[in-house]
Amino acid sequence: MNYKLSNVASKTMLEDFTKLKLKHPNIYKPKLKIDGRKEQTISVITIENTNEITYGIWGILPQGFKEDWSKFQKIKRTLHVYKEDVFTNILYKKSLSKRRCLILVTGFYMHKLSENYVENFLVEKKNQQPFYLAGIYNKTEDGFITCSVINTKANKKLNAINNLYEVMPLQIPEIFKNKWLSASTALEDIKFLISKPYATKFSVQKIAAR
Repeated sequence: MNYKLSNVASKTMLEDFTKLKLKHPNIYKPKLKIDGRKEQTISVITIENTNEITYGIWGILPQGFKEDWSKFQKIKRTLHVYKEDVFTNILYKKSLSKRRCLILVTGFYMHKLSENYVENFLVEKKNQQPFYLAGIYNKTEDGFITCSVINTKANKKLNAINNLYEVMPLQIPEIFKNKWLSASTALEDIKFLISKPYATKFSVQKIAAR
């Protein structure tokens, strides 16, 4: 889960779900596995541009960063940030206040240690429908968006199949989409959304190792 997301939605499905257009539709490609250990581009909606779906590099870098993504990721892996850290860590707290985003996915991966091997699971919505993950972002010196997923405590269903970690990505439901992406939303309201995660239904399927 810490390293893999999934987005198998077609262009049409993604645009129908968000009611927005892709900024660069010709470069969009569905991916069953988005492996964050490699430099990967994911679909996002940012607080500064709520009228279209754009792209960000998964793994946030410091605002105005001048060096390579891989060089920073060797020092600190930033694909995810725990909700306890997002308010205090120097890398995240200003982004939470000023640069929030929604990350579009159709699923994420989890793993379970079972005796002497690891079982792999793909967590999705019914019919592989897209959904939003809570994210924060910065921009590099040359204008590229880099982003991180905010994690929360895993729900009971996912904890039942997961014994390696107790977190999952924080989902932002449609009813809170505009609040998350509004610059006028008070930080206290953002804290509430993070501390009281939306109860949602996921389907979980065991998969072969990929």
